[in-house]
Amino acid sequence: MLKPSLPRLLLLAGLLLPTLACADDTDTLLRQLRDAHGAEAWRRHGALIAQGREDADGFTGEWRMAVDLRNGHYAEHAKTPLFTRADGADAQGRWHQDITGLSHPYDSAEAAIVAANEDWLRRFAFLAADDRTGYRRLPDADANGHRYQRLEATPAGGRAITLWLDPATHRLDHATYASSFLLATEAFADYRDVDGVQLPFRITASAVTAGGGEDNGSTDIVQSYRWLERAPAEALARPDNTVRDVSMAGDARRTTVAMHLEGGFLLVDASIDGKGPMPFILDTGGHAILTTDAAKKLGLATQGAGVSTGSGPGSMEMAYARVGHLGMGGADIRDLAFLVMPYPHEFYERGEGREPIAGILGLEIFERFAVTFDYDKNQLVLQAYDRGDAPPAEHGERLPVTFTYDMPLVDASLDGKQGVFGIDTGNGGLTLLFPQWAARNGIAAHYEHGAPAPTGGVGGLFTAHFAHAQGLQLGTQKLDNVVAMLTRADAGATGNPTEAGNIGQDILSRFNVHFDYRRAEMVLLPRKPPVPAQYAMAGFRASKSAAQPDRYKVSWVLAGSPAAEAGLKAGDFIVAVNGKAAKSIGLGELRDAVMNLPEGTPLKLTLDGGKVLDMRLRDVAPR
Repeated sequence: MLKPSLPRLLLLAGLLLPTLACADDTDTLLRQLRDAHGAEAWRRHGALIAQGREDADGFTGEWRMAVDLRNGHYAEHAKTPLFTRADGADAQGRWHQDITGLSHPYDSAEAAIVAANEDWLRRFAFLAADDRTGYRRLPDADANGHRYQRLEATPAGGRAITLWLDPATHRLDHATYASSFLLATEAFADYRDVDGVQLPFRITASAVTAGGGEDNGSTDIVQSYRWLERAPAEALARPDNTVRDVSMAGDARRTTVAMHLEGGFLLVDASIDGKGPMPFILDTGGHAILTTDAAKKLGLATQGAGVSTGSGPGSMEMAYARVGHLGMGGADIRDLAFLVMPYPHEFYERGEGREPIAGILGLEIFERFAVTFDYDKNQLVLQAYDRGDAPPAEHGERLPVTFTYDMPLVDASLDGKQGVFGIDTGNGGLTLLFPQWAARNGIAAHYEHGAPAPTGGVGGLFTAHFAHAQGLQLGTQKLDNVVAMLTRADAGATGNPTEAGNIGQDILSRFNVHFDYRRAEMVLLPRKPPVPAQYAMAGFRASKSAAQPDRYKVSWVLAGSPAAEAGLKAGDFIVAVNGKAAKSIGLGELRDAVMNLPEGTPLKLTLDGGKVLDMRLRDVAPR
């Protein structure tokens, strides 16, 4: 029922209102809810099998679900014309099979809380007389043009779920709860009698961010339900996770791929259906994505339609395309579904005569290979999970990783405060600090008074503030020169209230880093010689449009920065950087020239009227 992409937000509708009802009201409403659904008949059964169709992402396909009503174990599969995805929970925990065919656990502390809520709703656990759920009557409230009675239910191991009940029928109309960085909503309609139990034959799942961005939703149209005493073991089984779609040149298990940092983004070479190589960002928090421009140049037809959330308050439209072959070094991955997303010109343009960024690679790579980022040699090492087995383990400092969704998480400490941080090789900027965690740990004020800067991603731009941290510790590695950027609560995935922050290339590139998802670990390997952190910058933001590829338009200048002191203003046009024409410079190369450099690095900007601004970069982050 509740889909894997459903993450979190604060429960906006009514949870801050005072509770006006007494325990008798709670018991009465709960009894009415149970009677309306046929609780007595429900308790006679041990398992439920459902099948039908699912409408999601612009596709219609087969859908089936099996759930054990006693312990909440389940498996749910949805098959579209382009891909199959699945979710489930068993004695080992929650798992997710993504659209590229392989699976990984959802095993973080937050994932366990979300799973408890998912399981509770999926098996209609409000019908259980002996369930260890706490209930509380909430004031009636309006939503979607209707008036609803409301109960707050807190399942064992989960968090509060608001149940919105139809006062005419006393049946559950929809449920809402906080799930990572989104507000998850599950709506139930078209109730029918199934052996004495009222079950919904239409189930719609959706989610929004605090900034209003929508995540992909789905509607399951149930064609039949079956009651069983016990769910068949095969119906609840996890995917076997054997890698069957990878070929390696010469039957090797290891290959290398050229990589390099450009503007903080880690680019790797890959080919699509024999065309290329083309540069892709390799992102531990990402998925196989092609820009709309790249898909068009490759002649790929798109199918379906959906939306995706990410960094920033909003969301971005997307479609899907089938790629027959993805080539990386000596590896070939067959028959992958790619997202196709309309990233802006500044995201992929790299300057005249240079191949534009084609998109992003992510989870589908890390589920098929143990991956080493060797920054010393500027190469990526891929070691195949042959037959599902892991290659030999790397020797270094091992940090366990967990997942709430698709980004690896590690325990780390910032300013002496322990928290859970995303490890994001697609983060080409500063370490991100999330405001809810910073406030809970008493360190928000230092960053709130830091320097402002626009930042963002898929969900759009927002203003954050950055300052020097006291220090960051990863395992036993203590890093004393770190600048962190405080985001906003409405910044989508980069304002996640259940995590501390996000660690990107600023920190990761100080090590050689190995990811082994089968062993659930990240390994830090020393660089030789060590790489010093450098934060000197000019202090401005500029972008280039397709309509004016020969200039960068300045959109923001940091007060008191070298750029501001040299006279640069928002609205100015830059036509050359250090004597090189802007038309031949992509955004990554521009970033390399104006930030994360040694103190005193000279910078010369030529404006469209011929005026030349000379400056020397410096660290502008408050301490």
